[in-house]
This record gives sequence, C-alpha cells and structure tokens, in this order.
Amino acid sequence: MSLRISCRHWTMAAESMGSPGGRVQKRTPRGRTSHTAAKVARGVVFAARDPTYAKLLPDGAARSLEDFAVAAGVLKPWMCRLFESDLYRRKVIGMMTSLWPGEMMRLVLRKRFVDDEVRDAIAAGATQLLIVGAGFDTLGLRIAGDFSAVRVVEIDTPATTGKRMTTIEELGWTRPNHRVVGAELGRQSLGEVLDGQTEWSVDDRTVVVAEGVLMYLCQEDVVAFLSEISAHAGPLSRLVFSYLTADQYGRPYMGRWSGLTRASLKLIGEPLRWCISEGGLERFLRDAEYQLLGPQGRYDFRARYLEATADDQPVGTVERFAVAECGFST
Repeated sequence: MSLRISCRHWTMAAESMGSPGGRVQKRTPRGRTSHTAAKVARGVVFAARDPTYAKLLPDGAARSLEDFAVAAGVLKPWMCRLFESDLYRRKVIGMMTSLWPGEMMRLVLRKRFVDDEVRDAIAAGATQLLIVGAGFDTLGLRIAGDFSAVRVVEIDTPATTGKRMTTIEELGWTRPNHRVVGAELGRQSLGEVLDGQTEWSVDDRTVVVAEGVLMYLCQEDVVAFLSEISAHAGPLSRLVFSYLTADQYGRPYMGRWSGLTRASLKLIGEPLRWCISEGGLERFLRDAEYQLLGPQGRYDFRARYLEATADDQPVGTVERFAVAECGFST
C-alpha cells in the first residue's frame, strides 16, 4: 500500500485520505514513496523464486512486478540474485514461519485473491477499475492490457505516481485505457479527483481495490471513503478490500508481535488506525449501505487455493479480505 491514510487528528500521519467529506491531511515529507509498497513488491518477487509460491501467483504477476520494481529502483539487481539462493530463501522463509506463521503464504494468496476478484467483477459486467494506493503493483497494468474496454484509474500520492508514470513510460507499458493520477488527497476529496477524470463515469459498474488501505483510516474516515465510492460508481459496483480485526483491547491485531508491528509502522509514518471486532464486518457494511458478498468459503484461502494441491502449509490470518457491493439500503 502506498497511499497511506490516517485520521485528521493524527499528527504523525502519512499521506492520507478520508476525513469527513473524503478529505485528509498530508503529513509525510514530500517526495517520499511508501516503505510498505516497496517491501510488498520485494516480498512477492522473493516468493516467486520458490516453486511452492510461484505456482499460486496470478499469471504474469511476478515477472511484470519484478521488471517494474527493478525499473523503478525499489528492487535492486543484487536483491534478485540473492533471491535465487536456495539457502537464503530457506533461512528467510524459516524466520518468517517462526515469527509470523503463514504470512508468506498469505502475501502470495492475497495477490491471487485480488486478481481473481477483479476479473470476476469484470466478467459480471464491471467496465471500470479503480485502484486506491497501487504502489508498485502491476494489477492495473495487466488488467488494462487484458481488457481494452475496461477503464483503469490508479490513484496514489504524487511521489509514488511520479515514479510510477516514469517507469511505465520507460518500459513502454502505456495503454490508452490506463490512467495514473497523482493526488494530494488532503486538498481534494476522492470524488473531486474522479470528477477530474473526463473518461470516468459515475453510472458505470465499477470494481474498486483498496488493498492494505482502510486500516490506515479511523472509522469515520472509512465511512466517508465508502460513501465517496458509492457516489462515484454505478449500481452493483464492488469494493475489494482488506481489513484488520481488533484484539481484546480494541487495537488492530497484527499477530504474535502486534505491539512491535504497530510501533514500527508508527515510527515510519504509517500508523494503523482502523480495525473491526470479529464478526462485526457485515453489520458495519450494511450500515454503510454495502452488502458483503458470500459464500464464506470465498474468503477461506486454504479451501479456495490450497486444497486441490494438498499443500498443508499454514495460511496467515492477520490481514483479512472481503468483497462488498454498494447500493444496498438497510
């Protein structure tokens, strides 16, 4: 995630979006791209070197992401060479399994899940894709290449989009149906940004991706974000998003090392803010006039992706995923 979001009262917030009315305060130094976005890109490329994980990633995702991240300078050639080492991979995977069981598998399967859900929404009639906080991911680029009739808009901070647009041009990956929009969302609402896109239609069915985004807002800002989406997308539009559950004290749960993880994210200017109680998501979405799509097995990554392969590796449960349709009254 590279469009970092925070409550308007949080003075250490990073680039953010989503205060009431869809406005936010930008607090990170200008010109700095997201540490988290770079880390996720490196993690996916690393995982793709291992046959167990490589076969689970979306077709073409690992190769395009590696090419893009290297060209953007967030992944160095020496890192790619290091990732080729079986010994290095075993040590890193062993450490990850010890500290955060199943989270490496979760990283891979979340990319597969989002890719599958976006393509499913397009098959169901979506003609627009909006990605909030694209970072260095290539989902939007791949969708624009595979579906020439689908309009793809990516919104991110100017620091990230500047690097992103330059890299796309250098690689020759520009597409007429793909737009990268740099926005100071502390000065503009999400709706104002979309209104500035002449090809964007508020009447067309849309699929919106907010992967690793909503947990950086406070709750009132999540509600405002959902409202902005509803107002700028046609009936039966879908939101594909991730979220965190709350621990016993109502704080974002990040697994065994929750306190350390929250503190480290706060120190780099990406503090966690929003979480929801276990089992409370459906009610929260219903109050915002969204409907959580089922069945429940849709979100069981093991059942959906691993049962057929008889892979018994653990799958992390820290960051959850959901798909909701907007426009449903309570």
